[in-house]
Amino acid sequence: MLGFFRHPLIATRSETHGAMSVVWIDGIGCFWISQVERVTIGGPGSPSSKPPHPRETADIAILSDLKRRHATIVRTGEGYLLEAHGAARVSGREVLERATLADGALIELGRSVRWQFRQPSALSLSARLDFVSDHRPTQTVDGLVLLADTCLLGPGDENHIVCPDWPGQVMLVRQQEELWCRSRLELTVNGDRLGSGKRLRSGDVVSGDDLRFRIEERGAVFHGHE
Repeated sequence: MLGFFRHPLIATRSETHGAMSVVWIDGIGCFWISQVERVTIGGPGSPSSKPPHPRETADIAILSDLKRRHATIVRTGEGYLLEAHGAARVSGREVLERATLADGALIELGRSVRWQFRQPSALSLSARLDFVSDHRPTQTVDGLVLLADTCLLGPGDENHIVCPDWPGQVMLVRQQEELWCRSRLELTVNGDRLGSGKRLRSGDVVSGDDLRFRIEERGAVFHGHE
């Protein structure tokens, strides 16, 4: 495991809609990485209805019967909260307004949507949302990382994205609005040596022995009805 210290929490945009990246990892899957402090979750709305204003849609719109903006996950300086705008439970307890999210908490929205909240590393404030029920956005995605400071990718359970066959760990480090890649492994970014680290841009490919992933950055969030 890489030796590093937790990076200080960096102020993010106040708007719900903000920076979202997608990471495609060979042999593992696709993960979304959100840098905003507030991430809204909801349903896509009725296909026959007039398209809603962007502020009325959820950052993560999944195929379900949820309200268009059903809940919000909020990152604070110490952890995460779930704000309920519709029927919600956390670890079996009904949420009337808001509830604290601890590692392993089961989030239930509406009648059947279930996600698990994970904070696998004690050295990072970042968290991950895993799909428990079959509800998904229309786009392919295997999980969502809530990026506060670092996103860890590697073979151990302490990583935000577990890559069982990788020879070591890779860090995606948030520096204000930029995303940097660092690792002790011998890696390249678009064929150039990683060295002590490189800023990643949309379309960059990081590769090394037995690992490869591509990152795409989007200025706006993904929606399940796109």
